[in-house]
Amino acid sequence: AGEPLHDKVEGNIVARQGFPGPLMPSPFTFQQYGQSGIEVSELFPHLARHVDELAFLRSVYGQSNDHVQATYEMQTGQIQVGFPSVGAWVTYGLGSESANLPAYVVMNDYRGGPLGGPNDWSAGFMPASYQGTLFRAGSDPIVDLRPPTGMSSEQQRARLNTLAKLNEVDLAKHPGNSELAARISSYELAYRMQGCAPDAIDISSESEATQKLYGIDQEITAPFGRQCLMARRLVERGVRFVQLFHGGMGNQNTDTWDAHSNLEENHR
Repeated sequence: AGEPLHDKVEGNIVARQGFPGPLMPSPFTFQQYGQSGIEVSELFPHLARHVDELAFLRSVYGQSNDHVQATYEMQTGQIQVGFPSVGAWVTYGLGSESANLPAYVVMNDYRGGPLGGPNDWSAGFMPASYQGTLFRAGSDPIVDLRPPTGMSSEQQRARLNTLAKLNEVDLAKHPGNSELAARISSYELAYRMQGCAPDAIDISSESEATQKLYGIDQEITAPFGRQCLMARRLVERGVRFVQLFHGGMGNQNTDTWDAHSNLEENHR
């Protein structure tokens, strides 16, 4: 059952789906922590110890409670497709610190990507070269990172040179095609990544103590912890922006934060 809104809340709450109704209060208790006195839910006892080191944005609000549009707005500031994601803007404004790794990397949940798909890390109306590069979940995040069996580096280089010439001919016929230009650039980047990417995504060199800090020793936290550790290694090697999406399109009632029922048991 819901309860009336607090007296300080002004205006009306409009339900975009279904009939307007009272809001349900949180079933969890909150307590103040740190010198800032920030209230934190009982669900986050460890996070609560670090509230004075966190930034809280209290002015943020959304224009839609629909899954896809809300995700677009969180990533691009707009509820419509066609606008650059935050990672694309950062890459556009600050550039890349590494010539051998993508400037903008995206990692999805092992259960699937976010609602909205690639539009969530799109370059929008900017050149396609600023869009995110997707790393897969699991032990093999980069597809076809190693050259085909039996192909030498010289053969691969000659093959890429021939492909580049053909693509440049096509690009000359279609000037201003940023997607084609980005594809040409991505082939060269993929070739350079063969030398440094394997080390960047290999977390086996991290100590057991470090891996434990990231929760890799526990089954329930290992997938996301592995990605967090990989993200740190990528940033250390010059990747400008890493976006991790947690909460894939599994069973929404049991697998993700987007619980549609049984809220208390789901979140505990």
